Amino acid sequence: MDSHRFGALWRRAGGGLDSHPIFDLLTDHYQEAHRHYHNGHHIVVCLQAYDDAAVAIGADDAVEMALWFHDAIYTPGASDNEARSVAWFQELAAGQLPGSFISEVSHLIMATCHTDLPVVSGAKFVVDVDLWGLGQAWEGFFADTKAIRREASQLTDEDFARGQRKFFEPILQRAHIYFTSHFQHHFDGAARDNIQHLLDHLDSKVAWQ
Repeated sequence: MDSHRFGALWRRAGGGLDSHPIFDLLTDHYQEAHRHYHNGHHIVVCLQAYDDAAVAIGADDAVEMALWFHDAIYTPGASDNEARSVAWFQELAAGQLPGSFISEVSHLIMATCHTDLPVVSGAKFVVDVDLWGLGQAWEGFFADTKAIRREASQLTDEDFARGQRKFFEPILQRAHIYFTSHFQHHFDGAARDNIQHLLDHLDSKVAWQ
């Protein structure tokens, strides 16, 4: 992860000149030993996807900040990771960033729960970036899935497969996987194929190791 990029974003958002302590805390979180997918590499990939899409959609500092913090707190199997990430971001940003910006970023982080369909443009953007990996080549998609499986080591294969189906089947039933025209155009077809391929694999008992 790029400390200079984070510092520039923090200053644009209204923060002070010394963002290094916050960046160091973020780095510590994303380097936790139990993270195999929700780690610093995921943030780097998200920011690359954001940069590519921003050419068409437009840059949005709130979206970028949400990407930095959306997985800051991650406990495998917990249902409140995003809410705890929001609380941690709010704690760090209090007194440094404008309240309206903190509120906007908080709502965008919560959009990455993927439980409700995003309505506002920023939420659509951040959700699409977070799900960018669904539309990569199958090899990368399946490697990510195996990394997520390693994070969920407390689950049996059957329970993990059940969770994957619960997450992906509603996504597959949507008219579009993604919510912005940019991601729909570039990644919708591949994402749909990957999800269907994964569901077929789950039916045939995947060997995860």
